[in-house]
Order: sequence, then structure tokens, then C-alpha cells
Amino acid sequence: MERPSPRGGRWPPMTAEDFGTGTEATDTEASDTRATSTGTDTGTGTGTGTGAADTGFRAGADPVREGVLRLLACPDPDCLLTTALRICPTGIGAYGGAVYLTDDDGWLRLTGYEGMDEESIRRFPVLAPDSPLPAAVAVRERRIVYGVSDDLAERYPDLPALRDAVRFAVVPLLVDERALGALVVQYDGPVPLPPPDDRLLTMVGGVYAHRLEHLLAREGPEQPPAREGTERPDRPGVRNGSTAPGPRDVRHDTDLHDFRRRSKSGRTRLDLAMSSGNIGSYEWDLPSGTVIADERTIRLFGLDPDRFDSLAESFLRTIHPDDVERIRAVLEESLKTGEHHAAHRVVWPDGTVHWLESKGTVQHNRAGEPRLLIGVIWDTTAQRERAKRRETRREFVLNVTNSFAAALSTQDVLDTMTGTVLPELGATALAIHLEHEGRLLLAGAVGYPQETLDRLRVMGSVDDNPMAEALRAGEPLFFRDRAEYQARFPDPRLRPAEAHGAYVFIPLTSADGTVGSCLISYAAPREFGPDDQIVTAAIAGILTQSLARARLSDLFRRRMTELQELMMPRALPRLPGFEIAARYVPAAEGMQVGGDWFDLLPRDDGGASLVIGDVEGHSAQAAGVMGQLRTALRAHADDGYRAEHLMARGNRTLWGLDTDRFATCCIVDVSPRAGHLQIVRAGHPAPLQAEPDGTVRELEVSGALPLGYAPNDRYPVYHGQLEPGSVLLMYTDGLVDTPDRSYEDAVAAVSRRLSAWMTRPQHGGTDRTADLEALAESLVSEGPAHPGYDDVAVLVVRRTSWESGPVKMNR
Repeated sequence: MERPSPRGGRWPPMTAEDFGTGTEATDTEASDTRATSTGTDTGTGTGTGTGAADTGFRAGADPVREGVLRLLACPDPDCLLTTALRICPTGIGAYGGAVYLTDDDGWLRLTGYEGMDEESIRRFPVLAPDSPLPAAVAVRERRIVYGVSDDLAERYPDLPALRDAVRFAVVPLLVDERALGALVVQYDGPVPLPPPDDRLLTMVGGVYAHRLEHLLAREGPEQPPAREGTERPDRPGVRNGSTAPGPRDVRHDTDLHDFRRRSKSGRTRLDLAMSSGNIGSYEWDLPSGTVIADERTIRLFGLDPDRFDSLAESFLRTIHPDDVERIRAVLEESLKTGEHHAAHRVVWPDGTVHWLESKGTVQHNRAGEPRLLIGVIWDTTAQRERAKRRETRREFVLNVTNSFAAALSTQDVLDTMTGTVLPELGATALAIHLEHEGRLLLAGAVGYPQETLDRLRVMGSVDDNPMAEALRAGEPLFFRDRAEYQARFPDPRLRPAEAHGAYVFIPLTSADGTVGSCLISYAAPREFGPDDQIVTAAIAGILTQSLARARLSDLFRRRMTELQELMMPRALPRLPGFEIAARYVPAAEGMQVGGDWFDLLPRDDGGASLVIGDVEGHSAQAAGVMGQLRTALRAHADDGYRAEHLMARGNRTLWGLDTDRFATCCIVDVSPRAGHLQIVRAGHPAPLQAEPDGTVRELEVSGALPLGYAPNDRYPVYHGQLEPGSVLLMYTDGLVDTPDRSYEDAVAAVSRRLSAWMTRPQHGGTDRTADLEALAESLVSEGPAHPGYDDVAVLVVRRTSWESGPVKMNR
């Protein structure tokens, strides 16, 4: 059922609804303190009248820490009850409460209540020390007492509210072994509360008692309770005899000895209570520079509680040198705004660095002068270290993900693991097995000696092996040292390398099934913590996806390459009086299939047409267009067409195909014995001619538009001569169109290499054809292996004074 509250409804917990901004909540007529706040009380049933401090909390604030701070800064006992009940809903669902204080004769007197049934509460204005009621029991036995109102219903049948099974907890308000009274809390949770909520309640009671003791000691004897029938003060949330302290300046202890004495008395229970929330508290007397701090606060600064001199300067001396000026600026700002919030490092005597965070409220006297800073403080070192580790892991995963994004083949994935992942993990060796027809086969490894590689190759065939176990378990297997590994897998065929001391077997599985397994080895034994498990799980997911993608890419690339090889000549026919070598290398990126091609079309008179070309693009379509164009040129050559007319026929063929692709091409007709050349080109690089003395020149062949642009384009013919020993180099633009230099520089570089080859020392018995093959190989060996380079095809022709046999292209 719904429990009543002063304004109807349940007691509101500290939620985002309380985190609004508003006007400053101060009342110097009813309080001797002034606490500047950024929020006003917007909750139901809170004290908002005279003496009630603001109990709203800022967005993002920790409710318990913020509540503790408000308790420590409460200006009067009524505010304590309001604030305590605002903290309790965060854990136990409190909606009402009352406070009993102990008189000198031991009797408990009701001093205030919130959200409780008024008829019931008026029945118990005072309690005898030996009363069986829970409040008296809690004070006598110095412990929290839990109960349900049903337990009291039989004794008090005339109180209907006790029949509603109201749950309650009574917390003794203890300072050292003195019981100042009891805090009664009504709530919705179980009886008794679970340990975490019980600790929360204990902490609230400890802080409540500490602040209450301070207020009572400062104000002197309480006023006697109001007689029955006297007018209650018109203050929401305060009932039956609560008293409001009169206006007075914030106390300033001029007696330093007394201030330090208070810092050591009455703090033990508070420290125990606050430690349950990992919170320390302090009161900084600003004019004197002295501090009352609990033992936890003192230890957070790396100081000895038994030797602490209660001076604020002792705290400030522990602050990290790089944070000192910033903290001084924060403190100065706090004196202006009335609110303090700081995060800084402290250096302990042993040299370790710790992060602390503190929040506080500056209290003023009537003249508006800052006199007291009340605050709470806690250690955030572990939290920051966790955040730093999370950020490190995030950066690592992003780095690995970005690296694998460029991996287009299985070898690329292996290279990425070797170059990126191993250094980041501090590992020394890696082995990847891939599933193939139900078996795990070694796909690649690095960092292992040969004998270990031999064992890795057969590991998948051993019945009980770590890869299979990791796959069955569906999670990585971690082995901290060799002994742990060999105790689980004693089979000699699975023996690890002597140089390695820790191992991780990572299963690589996807929704489509098993991809494989990854072994990562470390040089020395190591403990694997939660961070290692998180990172390993991330690696497993990224590696699995990358390998699955790479395997599909490998398969598609292999099929496309086979398609292109079918379209390229497997052997170049014999051309008497000439030596010929050719090479084609696909691009490093993409599907490794493009439109580059070369061909040699023999004529009946013993001469031939040498053809080299490049269809736009890198795809199966580009390869298909290339195959059609090459077939058409061969057919037109068989019909007797030579360079000029052969190019024109090829142009009309491409124009007539149902494609939007164009092609560049160069055709060289060579005479059978005289070495006369007729050259035409369509948007293609001009050939290079090298003489025996090393002179290399780019032939000035007039060009036309690429094939496929215009159906009736004409192609000017260049006439040249190839003397015995001279070399003609025909190539596609992939040889000279490079990302790191201009076209002119690239042509010049190729010319220098060709010149050096022409003037190299000759050796007797050298196979001249093989020698030309070596030249072709060297020309294509640099570019296409690197990203950004295009396909490359070269056709090298050298005129001889003898007849040569058929030349076969090495692919």
C-alpha cells in the first residue's frame, strides 16, 4: 500500500529529478551557517522552511557521497533527518523516518519525524530506557534493530497503521560508545536488509551521529520538549517539539589545542561508517588552517594518523607538484562560489602516486566571510587505472581493426598479426591454423624454430590437442607456464618451444562454422588477468572475421587469376632473328585481375605484329573485354591486316562491344630480317629502344585516342629500325605510373636500368634468351608488390644475327 508522507506520496529518492538548477538556498535568520548551492529542494516531503538546507543533488553526482557531504554540512538537526531519508532511498527505498534523542536521564525523546503516520507517532513522544520498543532496544544494545509493524499490532490494537505490515529499521546514533539517540527508518525492502544496504544504513547512522553530536555540543542544552497542546513551529517536516537553533556565527576555534583534541575524539565510529562507502571526511577551519579529519582521510594522503598535526598545509604538501597551482586556484574559486570539487594526485612517502577526488561546501559567518570547508574525499586511483586500461584496450582494438581492414589475403592477415598484434601484446611468436575439410592445417607461423614448426604442422592430427580443446570450449585457453601446459598436454608431439614460457590458444569460429585456431606464445611465464581475456576475445573476433574474409578473397582472386591466365598466351611463337621475353604481374591491391595483355601475331612472310595493351579497370569485366579484344586482333591479323589497319579494326571491335570501357594499345610490326619497324599507338606509352652502347630513347610515335572512343579514328605510323643487338621495350603504364614519382622520372628510371643492362659485362656461355628473361623479370619486380601500383606487362624484343627457337613466357 502507499505510505503517507507530509505532502502525499512516497519519499523521493535522489534521482535526476532532483538535479535541477535553482536559486541559492540560504536562511541566515534560522541558521548560523550559509551554504551556497546550485540546486533547490524539489522533492516531495522535504524540509524547505526555516533551517532546512537544500537537499537536491547535481546531475551526475554520486548520491551517497553527495548525501554524506550534505549530512556533514547540515546546519541543524531537522536538516539531518531530511537529508538522511534522501540518501536511504538509493538503496533501501525509505519513505519515512523519525529521530529520538537521549535525555540526561536516559529517556528517549521524539524530536522530529517525516512521512510517518501522525496518529502512531504521537503515541510515543518519549520512551523509557528499558522499553521493549525497537528504538529503545537499538540504543540499549548498540545495534540496528529490524522489525515489522505486525509485531507491535497485538500490543497496540488501537493503532490501525500498525496492521499494514510496515517494515522499519532502527539505527543507534553512536559516538564512540555513547548513544545520542536512534534513527527510525520506514522502508519497502526485506527484513533484515541485505549486507550492502545494511552497510549503507550503518554509514548514514554514523555520519548522522557525528554531525548531530557536533551540532548539540555547539548549541548547548536542548530546549525542553513542548507540552502537549502547544503550537508546533510552522516548519514542514518537523514535528512535536523540534527546536530550531538561533542565529549565530560559525564557530571559529581560536584554541588550536581544543580543535586538535576534537579531531581525535568521536571519530572512530564515523571512520568505520564512512569506510563502508570508501569515503573520508574532513572539516577545514579556514582562518586557522587547521583540519579535523577522520583516519581514512589522513591515510588517503599517505600520512600517519597518529602523527598528523591537524594542519591543512600538511595535506597540501603531499599534492603532486604538477597539481599544486591548479588546486590552489580551485580552492580560491571555492571560497567565492561556496562549492568545492577537486581531483588531484598525491605522492605518498613511498613514492607511489594516488588520485583523490573531493567535494565540499564552504560555510560562512553572518558577515559573509568563509570560515569552514566541510567535505568528503575518496580514492579514484583504481577507477582511473581502469579507465586508462579501457582506453588502452579501445585504442588497441581500433588499431588492430584498422590494420586488418586493409588485409585482403590470408598472408596480409598473417603479416598484420606479426607486425601489429604481437608487439602490442608483448608476445614473441604466432601460429595460425586454418580449417580445411575437417582438419586444422598450419597456414603460417613466425617466431618458432624448425622443430617446433614440424610439430605445429601435425598438431591438428593429434587426438587430444589444445587447438581442438579451445574450439570445443568456445573460449581461449591460457597457460601461465610450460609446466601448466605440459601437465595438460603431455604428448611429445605437442611439446612447446623451449624459448617460450606462456601460451594462449584462441578458437576462431564464426556463425558459419570453424575458421581455425591461433596460438600466441610469450617468452616468459606470465599471469593472465581480466584485461588479457578482454583483449584476447577482441583479437579472436577481429581475426576470425578477417581470415574468413581473406579466405573468400583468396578464392575469388585465385579464380580470377586463373581466368586471366587462360586469356594470356602460354607461349610466344618463334620469330626468326629475334629474341623475345614477356612478363605480366597483377596489381597488389584489388582482385589481382585486370586488363593488361601482350601478344605476338606471326605473319606468313616470317615477320610478326607485337601487341601490348591495357583495358581500363581491374575486374572480371576488364579481363573479359581484354580477352575479346585480344581474340579479335588475332583474327584480324590472320586476315592480313598490319599495324595501322590492325589497330583500326581493333578500335571498331571495341566500339561495337556492349561495354563502356576503353583500352590503350601499341602495335609494332617487325620485318623478318631487315629489322624494320612500323609502330602505331592508341593512348599507350611509347616504346623505349636501347642500343648496344647503352643509349636509350623513347620513340617519338605519334599517338591517337584510346580504343573505343571514336569508331573511325586514324593511327599515324612511325617507321624505325632495330639493329642487331638493339632492344625494344614495350610496356603498360603500370611500369611508369607510380604513386611516388612523376611519369617523366619513372620513364627516366626505367631507361637507366635498361641502359645498365645493355652495357653489363658479357660472360661466355650465357644463355642469351635466359638473359633477356632476367631483364623482363627485373623490370616488373619492384612495383606491383606494393600498394598503389597498377598491373604491369612488359614485352622485350632483341634483334639477333641468328635464328632463335620458340620463346615460352614464365609466369
